[in-house]
Amino acid sequence: MGQDASHALARTGSLAALALVAVGAVGAAGIAGCGGGEEGSATPQTTTVYADPPELEPGEDGAYELRFGPSAVEIDGRRFCLRAYNGMTSGPTIRIPKGEDRKVHVNLHNDFTKSDFREIASMMGHGSRSCHDFNLTNLHGHGLHVQPNFAADDPADPCEGEGCAAGGRYFGDHVLHTVGPGESARYRWDLDEDGIHHEGTDWYHPHIHGSTAIQVMDGAAGALIIEGALDELPGVARARERVMVMTQVPIDHENTVPLKEGEDCTEDNLSVTDFLAVETLRATLINGRLRPRLVTPPGQVERWRMVYAGSPDEMGMKLHVAKDAACSDFDPLSRTPLQTTQIARDGLTLPQFYRSDTVWVSPGYRADVMVKMPEQEQTLCLVGRRPNDLLGSVIAIVDVSASAGEPTEVNLPDEADVAALAPPTSWTGTVDGKVTEVSCDSVETVHQKVVLLVPTPGSQPPDLSSDVALRSCDPAAHPHEIDPDAPVCLCPDPNISCRKFDERRLRGYRSDRVMTAGSAERWEIRAFDGHPFHIHINPFLVCPNESNKEPNFPHWRDTMWVQVEDGPRDVLMNPRKFTGQFVLHCHKLNHEDEGMMELVEICDPEDQECLCLGTDADGACIPQGGCQPDDLQCQFAKRATDAYPAPPAPDFELCGP
Repeated sequence: MGQDASHALARTGSLAALALVAVGAVGAAGIAGCGGGEEGSATPQTTTVYADPPELEPGEDGAYELRFGPSAVEIDGRRFCLRAYNGMTSGPTIRIPKGEDRKVHVNLHNDFTKSDFREIASMMGHGSRSCHDFNLTNLHGHGLHVQPNFAADDPADPCEGEGCAAGGRYFGDHVLHTVGPGESARYRWDLDEDGIHHEGTDWYHPHIHGSTAIQVMDGAAGALIIEGALDELPGVARARERVMVMTQVPIDHENTVPLKEGEDCTEDNLSVTDFLAVETLRATLINGRLRPRLVTPPGQVERWRMVYAGSPDEMGMKLHVAKDAACSDFDPLSRTPLQTTQIARDGLTLPQFYRSDTVWVSPGYRADVMVKMPEQEQTLCLVGRRPNDLLGSVIAIVDVSASAGEPTEVNLPDEADVAALAPPTSWTGTVDGKVTEVSCDSVETVHQKVVLLVPTPGSQPPDLSSDVALRSCDPAAHPHEIDPDAPVCLCPDPNISCRKFDERRLRGYRSDRVMTAGSAERWEIRAFDGHPFHIHINPFLVCPNESNKEPNFPHWRDTMWVQVEDGPRDVLMNPRKFTGQFVLHCHKLNHEDEGMMELVEICDPEDQECLCLGTDADGACIPQGGCQPDDLQCQFAKRATDAYPAPPAPDFELCGP
């Protein structure tokens, strides 16, 4: 959509239009009756029994083993061969108990034996093409605050054997490392190195540039739950917990090939190989199941740990009263869907409850939702609405029935008890070299500006009506190199701040954006149309805003929807301890693969080589996010970003007439 057309006791096994739906303001003529089939269809589908993902137990050495490879899975009565973890879609849950000095060892094994190079392209295949190995992988702990590159050197716990980093070290949350077919990598996430890690619902998934979307779309994603004090509160501890990992495998895409009866799943007959399938409307699966049915007692309080691993569309979810037991019919205009209470977002406890009849998510989001079931027996339909499915489609069925037994909890947690565990929204810290109070009110200077997709004034989008096909490719025929004839005064598509990740790497830039460890900054984030902004390692404080879809009071996040209608979204960044490199990007994963990503580095305040690209004529530091003298496109990008949302002023010397 926009420039890019896509632009333990109770534990049991169009953007504006969408915004209106999310707040229950649908009133368009002709919207009535049912909307309960699979996306794009009014025909009700068969249902399956709801089940949480299995929990992964560590081995004798204390490490969690993840195997990425061809996996035969059954979805809606058909078998598919997918790139996934441990033979399932979605992956197993990794649950970390409450504690101190927790070191989480994860061994990732790439069970493919050969590469599979495929084309990807922006603009629904009409943009520039590049060639990537869909069998190359790595691992990202989405939501973790840990060392970004390598775990701290620990003589008592050296990394030994295959998959270690140089010097006998473990990898941290190192998304720049690659794990090729037949290779492995050993990760150690030291959760409490910078204080006790916040409890919450996080997730893990591949983060290999160029191949992330195809792998996550196949269901290579799993919940990563870090337990803490929140889980022990009255109203939470005995609530029935459900872990819901929502993915969107393209089971009905024209180029998806199910397995035949009796056919084995191998790396030679994978069902999903077309990058274009990322752009299509796809059914939403919960823990790899289509329209699962769950049963719960009347009055039961449930805690839904929701992980939205889908892409690229945002989704608003409501619980509607069904007109029949199959949810083949429900009232999409109902003004009384069940209200829910959100106690955490992105694995971070909220400082106050967010009550709404809608759980609105964008790719990468997590929401901890408390659901108080009705006192009367009935059937509820969990309906998801997306930009191309405004009437909505049923993604789960909830039977409120006495047959489920007695409720384990009937009371919601106390709001003050929950709020007391939330990270503070003001603190004493350093800003611009001075120790001061840090809050959204006290820090007024905007230190950095990020624009998700800067448009080029006057540029014409390509004709998207023609048929295109993305195929296997030879990487030698798709060299990653700078085009000397590329126009200077043009923002590539897609982009962040008018720049692409790959082109900056080709030019040898060390990073795209720097911050100083221990120093807070205010950032202004804008979007041309609508994109989910995500940054690794360090969460950010969202400042008050006008959003009508999600919490608009100060709270901590790591992923945030930004759309042009809302204007600028201001956040406070607070990189406390860890130095090193990581990324920020659009979490529409096809956009990230296409270059909508930046390399961020946190520097020691005395490390000028890290902080500075060079010095100007007066000897002042030119930040690493600046431009090389001969990089004219970079110079245009800075002017276009600084001017946005206005167009950049004409520069005849740089751009010509």
